[in-house]
Amino acid sequence: MQDFFVILCNISAGGAIIYATMVGAMAKILEQVGIDGLVLRAGTDAEALGQLYELYYERIYRFCLCRLFHKESAEDVTSTVFLTVARSISGLKGRTEADFRSWLYAIAANEANACIRKTSRRKQLFAEAIRLMKARHSGGSNDSVELSWPILYAAILKLKPKHQTIITLRFFENMEFEQIARVMNSRAATVRVTMHRILKKLRRHLQSVLDGEV
Repeated sequence: MQDFFVILCNISAGGAIIYATMVGAMAKILEQVGIDGLVLRAGTDAEALGQLYELYYERIYRFCLCRLFHKESAEDVTSTVFLTVARSISGLKGRTEADFRSWLYAIAANEANACIRKTSRRKQLFAEAIRLMKARHSGGSNDSVELSWPILYAAILKLKPKHQTIITLRFFENMEFEQIARVMNSRAATVRVTMHRILKKLRRHLQSVLDGEV
């Protein structure tokens, strides 16, 4: 599995500055024309619901994989998400593709968080990341360190589930702050401020890793 984004570290004599560049793995931008119609019909039309499934399955699976970092768990959660959609779409209040997308990602975020809470996967991944970090730093120099995905993932796992969701929606799904706000039932300005705080926390943690404090 290829890395979804890379943290570049540039350590100077006067201090350490971590520059985070996160690149989403969007396969393509869906055409919105016609999807609104599918959303309107999906509550009573199995064929329209099936077309929405085909359009969004890969995106939701990718989102779950980025949150869980485990293929089988991501597949299970994605299946649960679409079962929930099938049971509940008749009660969807929104009538547009944007409404459906926000609702869909909110379900996916809740299911992914529930999966994390129910398993010990979080601790296992963190232990593995620390093992890799120690192996990398043993006898090495800290002048230039490339952080691997497991180490970065471990840092993300230290965040609150809500903050993990914001990170994933922003940098893996390439969502704008306004879109994230709809998923999180918040305001775009609040999401922007929260994102700034999240990135500061990540930088502090990753710096402590580089300094050998973790």
